[in-house]
Amino acid sequence: MKKLFTIILGIIALGFLIIIVKINFFTSADTKAYNEGWEAYEKQQYEMAIFNFNHVDKEKYPDVWVALGSSYLKIGDYANAIQHLKKAYDMEYKKGTEDYSKLLVSLGMSYTYSGDLEKGKYYLEMAKKAGYNTSVNFRILDSLNQLKK
Repeated sequence: MKKLFTIILGIIALGFLIIIVKINFFTSADTKAYNEGWEAYEKQQYEMAIFNFNHVDKEKYPDVWVALGSSYLKIGDYANAIQHLKKAYDMEYKKGTEDYSKLLVSLGMSYTYSGDLEKGKYYLEMAKKAGYNTSVNFRILDSLNQLKK
């Protein structure tokens, strides 16, 4: 019985060792940066997410364009948010899905906060036509429009 327990414990330890070796030595830097970027994003550590996502091959992981844009939007860097979100928009990333509508809203709000209310309204209208509830976003847009006058 003691021998069987020792053998099972040894097999479990070997399994963990294999997993550790695989993660540390056989995961590409690209995949590692991608995973660490999403982990930082989920923890709302947007600067760290930006750092990691900027080290990812965006051809291999096209969702990084949206993640970068969203991260820049969250920290108030609207020019970079627009640049990255526009790239995802131009490639029609997940067009026809709710993710695409969220992309349109993020792009609309990036333009709105940067002061380009016309472009902001354009993308928010597109999101609204796609079925996304943009009422809060339009209230923000209207408030900024009133301040501008």
